[in-house]
Amino acid sequence: MQTMIEDIILEQDKRGMHELREALPLNFCERAAEFVYDHLGSIIIVTGFYVSGFCETDGPVGSIILGEALLKLNSDISVITDEHCYHVLKEVKVPFNVFKFPITGERESEKACEDLISAIDPSLLISVERCGRAADNKYYNMRGEDISIYTGKLDLLFDLFSHTVGVGDGGNEIGMGNVYDAARKAVVHGEVIASIVRTTHLIVSTVSNWGVYGLLGYLSRITGENLLRKEDTVLQKVVHAGAIDSSSKKHVLAVDGFSLQETNAVIEKVMNQI
Repeated sequence: MQTMIEDIILEQDKRGMHELREALPLNFCERAAEFVYDHLGSIIIVTGFYVSGFCETDGPVGSIILGEALLKLNSDISVITDEHCYHVLKEVKVPFNVFKFPITGERESEKACEDLISAIDPSLLISVERCGRAADNKYYNMRGEDISIYTGKLDLLFDLFSHTVGVGDGGNEIGMGNVYDAARKAVVHGEVIASIVRTTHLIVSTVSNWGVYGLLGYLSRITGENLLRKEDTVLQKVVHAGAIDSSSKKHVLAVDGFSLQETNAVIEKVMNQI
């Protein structure tokens, strides 16, 4: 059987994402890419996951590469995150606007979301490795720990807008509401951490950044332009700016425990499918 990009971005899955895939269309990533292409224009990318006092490398790296690719497709890009990731993205000096979302109560957060939608007037929202609220309205990490006090309620944006894509790798991210029942069963601590936040399309992958690379692989097919690049420079800048690998909790060139070389090998495989 012919290899699909979906197969590549789910290689070495250790978190039950293959089980979630069964609740999605076989070509879920391709469908998401077609949807993104149909909604190019003014795009909001939401990212940033709190890990032990830092922003993790998964999310920001993929968001930067995604944002730069979408700029090539003549879209305006705005990245929205909260405190920990904001400082990382500002130090990296990304070529698009970065907004810092407050960590505050629900009413204030809803107002902030409404203001952002009004100011940016987006054509599309994309979440890359961003925590989504669970059934009890709290935010959890993969260990089942409540990280609500460190997490801005950015997922409320996705309740206000109808054209959305979520990218996740653990069941607790924005978009996992699409496969909520499967996530509760397949993911460790799923009955607690599974997010109820839905998106129009969901991409599941072993590492959320890999889901972005799958998306860009399909967008490259659609546009006839290679929109992918290796991680080297971006990962180095993000780590230098203060992000950590969530697995080792160290400032090293790794994402979710996967080395730069392992991730670049995945990117190369996706490139070979374009």
